[in-house]
Amino acid sequence: MRLPMDRRSSLLSAAVAGAVLATAGCGPKDPGERVWVRKCAACHGREGRGDTRFARGRPYAVLTDERWKHGGDLESIRRLITDGDPGSPMPPYRGRLTPEEIDAVSHHVLALWTRAHAAPAPEAK
Repeated sequence: MRLPMDRRSSLLSAAVAGAVLATAGCGPKDPGERVWVRKCAACHGREGRGDTRFARGRPYAVLTDERWKHGGDLESIRRLITDGDPGSPMPPYRGRLTPEEIDAVSHHVLALWTRAHAAPAPEAK
């Protein structure tokens, strides 16, 4: 049985809309983590440990240790993400990310460092 063209078009539109709505809730809820996964994790690793092939031999790609070439405070991180580092593979994201996205991912970088240095939870008895 063949459906009329307008009916097929309506069904296709409904299927596409359903697929979009189904995937809308996927991915991290935190905006900084969303940017991180999309723009940063390929080089720095999902947890910022620099455990990627790209990061080998690049000590500043590890963001969970004590080695910060440009400073580990929020403003220094924000500036590095915004302006990049011409002496390294770190690109500038000015104009590629919104100021809000840069701010969110800067906070996420600090959260990665904090998580890596958090004391382990005591074991339950």
